[in-house]
Amino acid sequence: MRLGVKPLVFLGRLLLFFFLTYVLWRPLEPAYTQLLATLTSGFLHLTERSSDPNFNQVTNMHVRETTEGRPAIFYQHRRFPTVQDGIPAEWVQANLVLLIPLMLATPARTYQQKFKRLALALGLAVLLQVLDIAVTVKALYASSIPGYGPVARWLYGFGNSFVQGMDTQLFPFAIWGGIHFNQLLGLGSWAPVKARAPAATAAGGRVRSGRPKGKKTERRA
Repeated sequence: MRLGVKPLVFLGRLLLFFFLTYVLWRPLEPAYTQLLATLTSGFLHLTERSSDPNFNQVTNMHVRETTEGRPAIFYQHRRFPTVQDGIPAEWVQANLVLLIPLMLATPARTYQQKFKRLALALGLAVLLQVLDIAVTVKALYASSIPGYGPVARWLYGFGNSFVQGMDTQLFPFAIWGGIHFNQLLGLGSWAPVKARAPAATAAGGRVRSGRPKGKKTERRA
């Protein structure tokens, strides 16, 4: 595996970036939570489009603080107001505190390449977080609102458990490993340089030594 640095150096960088990300993320968390709620609400409204006004875009979503003073995403079904719940923002965003240090600690040829990779990783993380929240909302609807069949309830329940388990534990490593796949395995341009063979001569690839053929030395009397 070619990381360009020694393992202990990589570990040191990872711990340093992890500390900095953890400290700097706290003031950014409310704004990012609002962005995430807006994106998820728009995605849910796309899935809830209906000609019947009673079933058209039925999810109301907003951000407010919990009793502990931390931001959370709350949602409520417009037609069934008792069907409501909240998702602590830190549960959804915990993967970023690990993903960002992984991306920054991994060496790249240039800073431009490093930050392009970071932008790609963050984009994938946002898509997965939106999907995570949307599945959680649908799982509550399927278990609390009449009209959902047993198959739909099982699928949404399984999907909710799956994304919650994978989001903070596997998704950061999957995104990081996928972006740096060739680099981690030493493939493509990251493959080790092979030792070059000795250069052959133009005539048959053999190196001549000694006296030229066909000529004999004259012996002096």
